Amino acid sequence: MPENTVSHPLPIYRDKWIQLIAIPVITLFSYYLTYNNIQLNWLLGYELLSDALKVYLVWQTIRRIVIELDRRNLWQKGIFFRLLLQIPLTCLAGILVLTALVYVEYAFIRPYQLEHFFDFDIVIAIVFILLGNVVYVGLYYYDLYLRSLAEKQELAQKLAKENRQASHIVVRMGKKEILVSYPEIQCFYSEEKETFLLTADNKTYLVDSSLDKLEEQLPETYFFRANRKFIIAPIVVKEVQSGEYGKLLVTLKETPKLPVSIPISREKAAAFRQWLKR
Repeated sequence: MPENTVSHPLPIYRDKWIQLIAIPVITLFSYYLTYNNIQLNWLLGYELLSDALKVYLVWQTIRRIVIELDRRNLWQKGIFFRLLLQIPLTCLAGILVLTALVYVEYAFIRPYQLEHFFDFDIVIAIVFILLGNVVYVGLYYYDLYLRSLAEKQELAQKLAKENRQASHIVVRMGKKEILVSYPEIQCFYSEEKETFLLTADNKTYLVDSSLDKLEEQLPETYFFRANRKFIIAPIVVKEVQSGEYGKLLVTLKETPKLPVSIPISREKAAAFRQWLKR
């Protein structure tokens, strides 16, 4: 089949641990079904290792076919069309690989009743190949789920970034929505578990978001989180004094709704001074 250019991200099959668990389990279960008289000797160890290698190579064959079908974007044609191709191809390829390995082993290493292989072993192999298809279909949809979560997170981050780059904030007053531009805002403050916005002309608006959420959304060039109760803009700052233990005392412009001054902790003092110089 000619190779096509993949215009979509290939699924990521997180099957490492599934293989580590499934291959030994399949090997032991198949051996149990195949042999009636099991004896603990060196031949048992050899047969288990040999069967495990066969299971591993068949698994990798199935996996390779699944990935190749992914490259050709066949999921876009629907799950039934995809499985109509995937199941026969994986079964045929898996059985051919297993048959070749059995012939090579028992032709050069030890004899084996090939009638038993064609009557019984192949049936077991087909059952496990079908289960392998179920595993990879489940892993495909699990990958889609993880991609969906990642896309939602990326979209949320993008929207948050756009909000930070906005030039205004929207507040409600009754049934009205009012746009308040950032240069008009003196500060945001918390009072009695509510958040308020104070404009340059001393108008107060109730804000739906908490100070913590506002801190994430507001641009740092305009606003500074002074403490747990205030996010301030430069226009509200009247004077800055050094306090004890490296703290700062910020005197605010005279406003009936604001205190005379607010403290800035020692940890935030340097960042605050740098912010004022912007």
